[in-house]
Amino acid sequence: MNIGIDVRKLHDYGIGTHIREVVLHAALGDSSDRFTLFCEPGESTIDAPQFTWIVEESRKYSLREHVSLTRKSNEQKIEIFHSPHYTLPYLLNCKTIVTIHDLIHLKFREFFPYWKSKAAEFLLTQTVKKADVILTVSKTSRDDILELFPAAKGKIEVLYNRLGDLWNGPPSQVDPSALGISDPYLLYVGNFKRHKGIDTLVEAYSRLNNAPQLVLAGKSGELDADLSQKILANSKIRLLGLASGELLRALYAHAMIFVFPSLYEGFGYPPLEAMSCGTPVVSSDAPALKEILGKDAEFFARGNPDDLAQKLSQLLEDAEKRKRLAAAGPKHARNFMSEDSPRKLLSIYRRLS
Repeated sequence: MNIGIDVRKLHDYGIGTHIREVVLHAALGDSSDRFTLFCEPGESTIDAPQFTWIVEESRKYSLREHVSLTRKSNEQKIEIFHSPHYTLPYLLNCKTIVTIHDLIHLKFREFFPYWKSKAAEFLLTQTVKKADVILTVSKTSRDDILELFPAAKGKIEVLYNRLGDLWNGPPSQVDPSALGISDPYLLYVGNFKRHKGIDTLVEAYSRLNNAPQLVLAGKSGELDADLSQKILANSKIRLLGLASGELLRALYAHAMIFVFPSLYEGFGYPPLEAMSCGTPVVSSDAPALKEILGKDAEFFARGNPDDLAQKLSQLLEDAEKRKRLAAAGPKHARNFMSEDSPRKLLSIYRRLS
C-alpha cells in the first residue's frame, strides 16, 4: 500500500509535533507499506526505506496545492492520502484522511479577519464532505466538529496527540539562569496569538504581590502593540524567543509554576510537556484542557484575571499542593507517551486499503 502524507508543516509546533510524534512515528514502525511524504524543499530529514520524499512548493492553503498535490499523487500512484491539517486537496481520486485539530477560526471569529474565518469555513466544509475518515485530537474537538459540521457524523475518530521520547528522558543539563532568568519563576510557553490569553496572564500577574519573575517563551512578533508595551513596561516579565529541545525542557523543569491561560485549544501540548517535567500547572478551564490535563492541574475561569491571580497566589503560598501536583504530573503525562495513537492510525490506514 502506498500512503501519501502532506508533511509540509513538519517543523510547526502543534501540527508539526502531531506529524512527527503520531503520523511519522506510526510510519516508521510499519515496514509493510510505502509512505510518500510531500514536503517543503530541504525537509527530507528522516531516512527510512519505506519513505519517499517528494518536494511540494505550493503555498499552504493556496488553490495551487489542490492541483499540484493531486497531480503528484496520481504520478506516485497514491492509494490513501492523509492531510494532517484541515486542507484536503479536493481533486484527489483516492481514499482520503484528514486531521482537524481545532475550530479556532470558527469558534472565535472575532480574533481573525472576516475573510480568514470565511475561508476556513469554506475549506472545512469541503474537507468534511471529501474525507473518508476525519481524525481529531480530543473529544472536545470531536464534539465541536460534529456541532458545526453534522456531515462528519459516522466518519470522525479521536486520535490523541503523543509526547515524544524527549519528554521521557534524563533531566536537561541546560541552566536557564544563563538567559537572565532568576529562580524561582513562573513560565508560559506557546504562541502569542490573541486566543492564547496572554492579556489575562499579564493582568493577573500585575495583581500579585512579591511574585516571582514571569517568563514568556514564544514568538514575540505575534504580540499586538498594546500588550507588548505592557510586557516591556514590567521589569519582572522576561520575554524570550522560541525555545525547543533541551532548552525548553530546562525551562519547564526549573519553573516554579507553569501557567497556560488559553481561551481555546484542540489539545494543548505545553501544559502536558510541563507536567512531564514535574512542574505544577495552572491552566484555564477551556474544555479540551480539562479533558487532557484531568485532575492533575489547577484550573481557573478562562479570561478571568481575578480568578487566575487568586489561583496563582494560593499555589505560590501552598508548597504542599505544589509538591502534590509536581509528583502527579509525570505519571499523568506518561498516559500520552504510549503507542496507542500510532497503532490506531496504522489500523485506520489498513481499514481503508
